[in-house]
Amino acid sequence: MKNGDQLWFARPHPAGLATGRLLPGTSAVQGRFSLNRRRARARAKSARRLSEHLLDQAQLELFPAPTRDWTRLDTTRLPALTEAASTLIADFTTYMRGRGWNTESFSGSIRTLRIVAGHLGTDVPIRETDIRALASMRASLQGARVINYLRLRGLLEAQPPSDPRIARARHHASTISHPAFAAAVHTFIDVLLGQGNTPSRARSPKTVKNYVVAVLPTLEVWIADGLTDPREVTKKHIEDALDPLGGDQARRLHTSLRSLFRALKRARLVFRDPARSISLTSSRPLPASLPSDRIAGLLDRLDAPRDRLMVALIAIHALLPGQLVHLKRTDLDRSKGQLRLRRPGRMDHLIYLDAFTLRLVTTWELQRLRRWPDNSNPHLFVTRNTAVDDSGPPMSAGVVQKPFKRLGLPAGVLRVDRIYDEARHSADPVRLMELFGLSNLSATRYVLSAHPDKKNGPIAP
Repeated sequence: MKNGDQLWFARPHPAGLATGRLLPGTSAVQGRFSLNRRRARARAKSARRLSEHLLDQAQLELFPAPTRDWTRLDTTRLPALTEAASTLIADFTTYMRGRGWNTESFSGSIRTLRIVAGHLGTDVPIRETDIRALASMRASLQGARVINYLRLRGLLEAQPPSDPRIARARHHASTISHPAFAAAVHTFIDVLLGQGNTPSRARSPKTVKNYVVAVLPTLEVWIADGLTDPREVTKKHIEDALDPLGGDQARRLHTSLRSLFRALKRARLVFRDPARSISLTSSRPLPASLPSDRIAGLLDRLDAPRDRLMVALIAIHALLPGQLVHLKRTDLDRSKGQLRLRRPGRMDHLIYLDAFTLRLVTTWELQRLRRWPDNSNPHLFVTRNTAVDDSGPPMSAGVVQKPFKRLGLPAGVLRVDRIYDEARHSADPVRLMELFGLSNLSATRYVLSAHPDKKNGPIAP
C-alpha cells in the first residue's frame, strides 16, 4: 500500500509499546514511525493527572497513619509531578553529579524519589518508612541516597532509630516459654536501657544483648523444673546453675544473673535479690609481652594508609579498637601533635603523637581528600560507604579488625604488649596512667607483672 501508515494500539499501550531491540549496525527508526511514537508518549504524559494522595500541609492529622503498603503500586503509570516535585528531582540529580557520582548508576535512586514525590508531593516531609518500604519492593529501586538527600533538605520525617542488637534481645525475650519470665526479661531490658521506673544510666546495646543471651538457657532450665515466677528463684537455684560452669562462662552467667535480679528488684518485681550474696573466685591472667620477631615489621606488611594508622595507634599508643571507631577529626590537632580521646563518664585523655604517627596521619588525610574531596563525615576513619553517607555514621568495628587479621595478631594482644613493654622499662604506674589513661589498679597490675620482685615491696611513685 502506497503512503500507508503503521497501525497503533489504542490507549494506554502506545506510550510503552515495545518494538524490540536494534540489531547491531542498524540505526534507530526514523520518519513517521518515530514521530508517531513520540507523539503517543507526549499524549500519555500530558494525560497524566496529579496524584489524589498528595499530602496537604494545612491538613491536620487525625491519627497516626500506618506504614503504607507499596506492593500493589503500578510503577509503569506514574502520576504527574507538581512544580515543586519536579524542581526537587532536578536538584537531586544536580546534587549527585556535584558529588562526582555517575547518575546512570543511581537511576534507581532517582526513580524512587520520582515515585514518592509523584504520589505524596513535597509540601510536607516524606516518611523514611515509606522510602524504605518502597525500596524493598524490587532491586531496581534504591532508597539510601534519597533518605540522605531529603534529610539535608529538611524534607524527611525520620523513623525512630532502632538498634538490631536491642531488637534481637527483645526477640529472645519474647521466645521464653513462660510469660512471667518473658515479662521479667523485657523489664530487665527496659532497666538496662535507662527506661525503667527509676532513672539509671543506659547500658550499651551490645551489653544488653549479651546479658539477655547469657541468662536465657538458665531461665528455661528453671521453667522446666517447675518455677513459674522469678520471685521463686532462690540462692540455691543460682548456685546450682553456676556450679557446673567455670572460667569465662561462669563469670558471664554470674554477672548477667546479678544484673537481672538487681534490675527486677529496682522494678519491684522481686522482694529480694537472690544473687546479691553470691561471689565467684577467679584468677585473671597477668599481661605478658609478645616475642620481638612477631611484632617486627608490622606496618611494612600493610599498604593502605588507613590500616597503617590504625595499627600504629594501637601498637604505639595502646588505644582500644572500639575507640578508633568513634574518633572525630576535631579530636586531632596536628599542629600540636595531640589527639584527644573522649571517654564518657570520665575525663578526656590527651595523647601526644610521635613524628612517625603524625606522618601516617598526614598520609591518610591526603588519601581521604583525594578519594572523597567533599565528604562531610566527622569521623577520623571512614570507609567508601560511610564517606559518602551524609548522615556521618561511624565505620563498623569489623573494619578495625581486618588489618589485624591479615597480620595474624589480635588488636588487644598488641595493645597489651605495648603497655607491658612500657611497664618493663619504667616500672612506674603513674607514668602508665599518664601515657595510656589506665586506672590505678590496671597500671599496678602491669607493673607487678613486668617486675615480680616488687610484689612484696612498695612500688616507687
